[in-house]
Amino acid sequence: KKKKKKKKKSKKKDKKDKKDKKDKGEDAKNLNDQFGKYGFIRASEKFHKQDEFRAWLSEVKHIDWGMLAGRERDDMWGEFVEDFNTATLPHVKYYNMHEWEQSDSRKKSAKLHKKHKKLKEGSGKNMGVSDEQQREQELQQKRQQKASQEYATELDAVALMHQAKEKEAMAKILSMAMASKK
Repeated sequence: KKKKKKKKKSKKKDKKDKKDKKDKGEDAKNLNDQFGKYGFIRASEKFHKQDEFRAWLSEVKHIDWGMLAGRERDDMWGEFVEDFNTATLPHVKYYNMHEWEQSDSRKKSAKLHKKHKKLKEGSGKNMGVSDEQQREQELQQKRQQKASQEYATELDAVALMHQAKEKEAMAKILSMAMASKK
């Protein structure tokens, strides 16, 4: 009987060990899948990801880029590179700022468009109403027109902001190109 109990215990232990190894393997696999998920950058590629690095510094570390000395800046850049390569930055925007801004802009535009469309659909209901109801509907229409105008203004502002950011990015690229020619 003692031999049978020992065999059962050893079998249970073997099963538990296998399960533990399997679980650890899945964790390792997930970490490997994450590593380099957004690409790899080297410490020497500082100028390619400068916008992302500055945003990360100010928003995550709460440090002003201009206040850092050269050595401290290099140390923070090393930390950013490590987090970038291991895909552990706190937000997707720190991997590709330009792409994230475009995506965010599209989402905001779609949301505003949906809101505007909803307001337009609500304004076409005017049949057999009293004077009070008609007055209320007129006020509602005025509110909707105002909301439509605000929507158009917001869309224009988003478009202008996007154009300004694109121009700023092009200016940076041109200035870097000019600096490299010197």
